[in-house]
Amino acid sequence: MKKYLFVILIAGSLSGCTCGSECEHKTCKDFDTQEEAQKAFDSDKECYKNLDRDGDGKACESLPL
Repeated sequence: MKKYLFVILIAGSLSGCTCGSECEHKTCKDFDTQEEAQKAFDSDKECYKNLDRDGDGKACESLPL
């Protein structure tokens, strides 16, 4: 059984599926200021889209500047 699981895991990694794993999971709690969160958001809006819940382009608006 372990051998088959290993084969499936290897095959999955070779298939090129990123499955969202390239994005670092961050939330507003991971930042001290809105400016830090904004820099992360601006660096990759797709990966950090959860930092801008209302979609106005401003990340973690509840954090202090």
